[in-house]
Amino acid sequence: MASLTKESDRGRQGLRLRFYLNRKRKSLYLGKISKRNAETVKRHIEELVHAIESNTKPDAETVRWANGLEGRMRETLENWKLIQPLTKSATSVEKTLGPFLDQYIAGRTDVSAATREKYGHTKRFLVGKFGADHQLDTITKADAKAWQRWLMEQPARIDKDGKVVRTMAPSTASKHVKRAKTMFAEAVDAELIPSNPMDAIKGGEEVNRSRDHFVDRQSAKQVLDACPGIQWRLIFALARYGGLRRCEITALKWSDVQWDQARLRIDSPKTGLRFAPIFPELRPILEEAFYLAEDGDLRCVTRYSRSSNLGTQMNRIIERAGLEPWEKTFQNLRASRRTELEERFANHVVNSWMGHSARVAEKSYLQVTPAHWEEGATTETGLSCERDRGPIGGPIPARTQPSTANEAQKNLGYLGQYDAKCPGNVASAPPTGLEPVTRRLTAACSTN
Repeated sequence: MASLTKESDRGRQGLRLRFYLNRKRKSLYLGKISKRNAETVKRHIEELVHAIESNTKPDAETVRWANGLEGRMRETLENWKLIQPLTKSATSVEKTLGPFLDQYIAGRTDVSAATREKYGHTKRFLVGKFGADHQLDTITKADAKAWQRWLMEQPARIDKDGKVVRTMAPSTASKHVKRAKTMFAEAVDAELIPSNPMDAIKGGEEVNRSRDHFVDRQSAKQVLDACPGIQWRLIFALARYGGLRRCEITALKWSDVQWDQARLRIDSPKTGLRFAPIFPELRPILEEAFYLAEDGDLRCVTRYSRSSNLGTQMNRIIERAGLEPWEKTFQNLRASRRTELEERFANHVVNSWMGHSARVAEKSYLQVTPAHWEEGATTETGLSCERDRGPIGGPIPARTQPSTANEAQKNLGYLGQYDAKCPGNVASAPPTGLEPVTRRLTAACSTN
């Protein structure tokens, strides 16, 4: 929490704002302003600090306030990385690829740092293909399609000997194409280029289900037993049995654990606030971690932050457990939990706990497990032949030859009297139906 105090600065009386940013104390002299205005500054500073430490977007009011800052205060907040430096308007930027992309990414203060990082990855591939000094207006639709094909040739995994094991997946390339379309659309809006060359690329599937892997209970137990300490046991349990994303695991605080209600308060940098149960499989490990936590620890996982590469160490632990590391290490742990919960609870309940929609679950998370295959091969479905006798009166054989009835035979008056080929007792029905014939009608039937 920030605090305001009255003090003098080189002979001037005014208010000073003090707060902590990444555990470091900061001090900002506000000068001689009203207490009300100082409280406004304090509130916006607290929002900016919270956004930085939780890797979330500040609220719209704080963004507008920050964009309107000038002078010494703006310079100070920029130096502390609380706000982004002001950039020139897009119409005045040099029409070259590198500077334009740098400006675009720096100006996207409306998205989280993780999203800006993803735009940076796409920028790296664009500059890698075309060069930073390439003129924007010289990139054609043919160039865009060639860039997409070039993406598919880029190495995604290299072994210890430097050999390319796998190139970029089509789903990953599609994500880069989507972001490239967005960035070039900004260039169109800024009238730097007449049209978007990336629109020539057809959007592909952004999810690669070939990398799915269901982590069963036995495998999960082996990995837990192989974890070097309680911190890694907690990381794995939160992912596999809590269904948390990697960024949610490192952001979870002990104050978010509501023991009395058996709930976790998950303030996700990606999807916002949600609540999930402390599942029975997770609770013993969470309690052990709480018991072993040191006084003053705020976060549940203290050894690692959001920027830490948890995947590499987790793969080492999986190998130590005698298992083959799977791709999308943490996402497949979360997907395994989503698939399990889907078997037990209503869809809307699981969506609320996991923090995504049913459409996203079907597209990216739900898996066909080995147990599903086994059950499908051994469990009889539907009714038995003795119970399911088909249509009333027995099955009706299908005709194998075309009908030879003439027009007279097709007349309604012959309904039910066709010939001996008709199955059942249809021929026993009188030609005029069960009611008397209505007079003055051309057809011999009781209704029109």
